[in-house]
Amino acid sequence: YNDHVAQHSSTTCRREVVHHQFKRYPSEKCKNKRMRSFLNFGELEFLVGFDVETLKLLRVLDLGRLRFPLKINGDLIHLRYLGIDGYSFSDRAAIISKLRFLQTLEADYNYPIEETIDLRKLTSLRHVIGKFVGELLIGDAANLQTLRFISSDSWNKLKPELLINLRDLEIYQDYEERRVSVSWASLTKLRSLRVLKLDNLRLESEEAVRSTDVISPSLESVTLVGMTFEEDPMPVLQKMPRLEDLILEGCFYSGGKMSVSEQGFGRLRKLQIV
Repeated sequence: YNDHVAQHSSTTCRREVVHHQFKRYPSEKCKNKRMRSFLNFGELEFLVGFDVETLKLLRVLDLGRLRFPLKINGDLIHLRYLGIDGYSFSDRAAIISKLRFLQTLEADYNYPIEETIDLRKLTSLRHVIGKFVGELLIGDAANLQTLRFISSDSWNKLKPELLINLRDLEIYQDYEERRVSVSWASLTKLRSLRVLKLDNLRLESEEAVRSTDVISPSLESVTLVGMTFEEDPMPVLQKMPRLEDLILEGCFYSGGKMSVSEQGFGRLRKLQIV
């Protein structure tokens, strides 16, 4: 929708995209019971009268920076994708926990979610993306494939052996909080993991890391940000058989040099140290 096609207000449209500068979004569209997907994009905007509860066939809801009162009583059983910023609607935690068949939850990185988000009943979840500052509760998430920006504290409370299909993982530690150690052994239990990013973390003792029998056989990309190494990390990293991309960003190593054996990094294509 834009101001040039404002006359198009059919209530039979299934997919709608609205730009924030379009001020005349027709009120009858807010009650389009046939709607399958709704996308808002642009700057901050407030919308009154958008009744999500009537859109029982809705599968995709991407609110962007749109903000309005939202109530969900569990009727959106077809909703598979929810995109929000950190302030799209109040009482987010309670609303998200009711979306039992949700497959993708994507929150804007620029708006951290500070409250506890309980996803234990959302067993169909495949992708969880956002900066979750508060506790993130995940139960038997056998279908989960993407988990980005989970805090180290929340990660340590999970059972990684249940995340059998997890492929993309990003764990961070807030710079203002005390550093919580993350067990490397917990990462090696993720047998399907392909992409790993650790931001400002502290791993358990490096001796324990070296003694780990299984060195992440499925990992293809590893990014380490703001981490401190007392010993050369290369002897561990070079043993990852499928590793193609290795990025060390803002890391500190107190030793004199790093070394790689002739047999190390058999598939490495990209090495970035900044």
